[in-house]
Amino acid sequence: MKLFSGIRVFPAVLALLFAAAGAAAENRTVSITMTWQPQAQFAGIYYAKEAGIFAKYGLDVEIRHKTAELSIVDYLTSKHSDFIIASLGTALVERSKGVPLVNVCQLGKESMVMLITAAGNGIETLADLSSPTPSGKPRRFAVWKVDFGAVPLAFLRERKINGSIIPMNTGIGLFLWGAADVICAMEYNEYYQLLAAGYEPDELVCFRLRDNRMNIPEDGLYTLESTQKAAPEVSAALGKAILEGWREALRNPEQALAYVRKYCDRDNSRFDPAHQLWMFKLYGSSLALEGPQSGILQRGDYDFAVKVFRKYELIDSAVDYSRFCPGTKTGGGK
Repeated sequence: MKLFSGIRVFPAVLALLFAAAGAAAENRTVSITMTWQPQAQFAGIYYAKEAGIFAKYGLDVEIRHKTAELSIVDYLTSKHSDFIIASLGTALVERSKGVPLVNVCQLGKESMVMLITAAGNGIETLADLSSPTPSGKPRRFAVWKVDFGAVPLAFLRERKINGSIIPMNTGIGLFLWGAADVICAMEYNEYYQLLAAGYEPDELVCFRLRDNRMNIPEDGLYTLESTQKAAPEVSAALGKAILEGWREALRNPEQALAYVRKYCDRDNSRFDPAHQLWMFKLYGSSLALEGPQSGILQRGDYDFAVKVFRKYELIDSAVDYSRFCPGTKTGGGK
């Protein structure tokens, strides 16, 4: 047969072309909001978008980023986003408040939270965190105010560490200005910022929560129960695509960081190549991407987090694991 310009196209080939066009037209449009501003923490998601992995799974994904002032969960409850990336701690707190969040894909396998203080101020061990300052005043702890504070608060309460809690939004300013004795930090983010600000590693005393009985995994893909029930295949496809995006990103770090820079430029965010490479490597190492349990929030991790949060009054209720992780047929223990 002839098609417009006289080029002969065989019927079977034409059928394939029409089928491909139809599949592209049927891609499901969804939005996903990151739990922070553009950075390498989300490199695998950027990669899935830019490399066509989302499209391969039948998805047209719009990527958005939260502001410092709002909780990431607000983007779901306000219908501003279909899906979010959030920490397990955040999700448990909000679920306890009545927000019907569900985990449809778990990314993080461990905690990257640290408590950091300056060397030479009388704190060398965990027990020293409860000791007063040389002037006799309580220690001041800078803890995230929005989204990320539940896990470090659980740790302080579990260790019976007394002191003053100073809410912080982001950055290391409170620590640099001397307004806090101890600061919460992500190993891939604020810890690097302290090093970039001039501290040497031996000038900081660091306590990694994962090494001190508070290894609660972090980022996962969340949505509302109603969204998951209405289209479980979309949630499943999005989770699979993000996992694949991360696998490919870690195989192709140069291209992955180029995509990170693209989103930083798009949203007018600063791109520091050294910091983003540091973040990419550390955050990537914290993900569970391989094996039959990839993408699954383990039952043992969920039960442990619920037990800790309830014991230390960060939540007053929790739903059963099978309801929090709908569609999950298996889950390992700690």
